[in-house]
Amino acid sequence: MIRRPRPALALMALAGVVIASGCGGSSGTPTPPPITDPDEVITQAVAHAPAVESLHIKIEVSGSVNTGALPGSSGSSLVGNVNLSGTTLEGDVDVTKQAVDLKLAVPNLFGLSGEVIVVDGYVYTKISILPGGDKFTKSKLSDTIPVSIPSPGAIASGAITDQITALRKVLTDAGAVATLKPDDKVGGKDAYHVSISLPIAKINSMLGAQGGSVASGITLDSASVEMWTYKENLLPAKIEVKASAGATGNLDVVVTLTNYDQAVTIKAPADSDVQAS
Repeated sequence: MIRRPRPALALMALAGVVIASGCGGSSGTPTPPPITDPDEVITQAVAHAPAVESLHIKIEVSGSVNTGALPGSSGSSLVGNVNLSGTTLEGDVDVTKQAVDLKLAVPNLFGLSGEVIVVDGYVYTKISILPGGDKFTKSKLSDTIPVSIPSPGAIASGAITDQITALRKVLTDAGAVATLKPDDKVGGKDAYHVSISLPIAKINSMLGAQGGSVASGITLDSASVEMWTYKENLLPAKIEVKASAGATGNLDVVVTLTNYDQAVTIKAPADSDVQAS
């Protein structure tokens, strides 16, 4: 098994998660009747999740993190405020073929950029700030991510949906409340907008229980979740998560999902762009 630096592993793991949890449906289906219950909007978005064939995902991150305030940061070579504004991760996902091509840009962190391609059972990764970062490294997907990635059929069986439902129950039991906001637009398309209030005290209690993890010891001052769902097919359109944690910093993460079930072509890089084994 080829050992990878943590930035590369993070990219690869994210690729696996994106493939495994792709949301689905068909843009050709009739527009569903209007929904007035925010919980039903969320329920329908989850219910329409298992059947996607492809999509485009864009993740945008802004804010800053004081890495010196994170648990376990002692001795790290990267200590201080890291400006994450302008950070993006964007690309196409072919759920049917279990393939993905994602490009990373973190302009305020040494101009870091990267790309991960998963295709035909192999992972190709390049990180600009690593030696040989102008070329891809290659490894087997099974070695890089030593967990089974569900096929689209397995996703459709309901396992992912059940996990999301269980998470929703935990948040609901803790006091999370969903509110339906006025209709909005995402990418020019009509969308439901649901705002979810989070129980800060309960979340902080859960974070405090994460002994030994990066999240352990962090106390949130505020947190919010906004969710948009396309009205035409009840597929997730956008999710925005904001959080502030005093001296630790603040984050604003926006995930936008578009181009459901449109043709996607994901290819392995040319041999000349791959480092020799």
